[in-house]
Amino acid sequence: MPIRDRRTPSSAIRVQRLMGLTVAQRTMLVACEQYGWRLAFIREPLAHPVPVLFATARDYVVVREDGSIDRLPDIALRH
Repeated sequence: MPIRDRRTPSSAIRVQRLMGLTVAQRTMLVACEQYGWRLAFIREPLAHPVPVLFATARDYVVVREDGSIDRLPDIALRH
């Protein structure tokens, strides 16, 4: 008998994660992904979710609430 995978599909998880973002953030996220950036995670502080995108292991940006890119964000990353 084959084993059935009961995990939530990654596409459903992505949709759930993006639900708290503003329209401007989602628009910028799609634009960045077209240039090779990938969504690593979404930091969820008390004020508003902040998507963090990576191009390489050391090159990352955050997308602010208004859709602008912050190349020097004030966040601490664990490696």
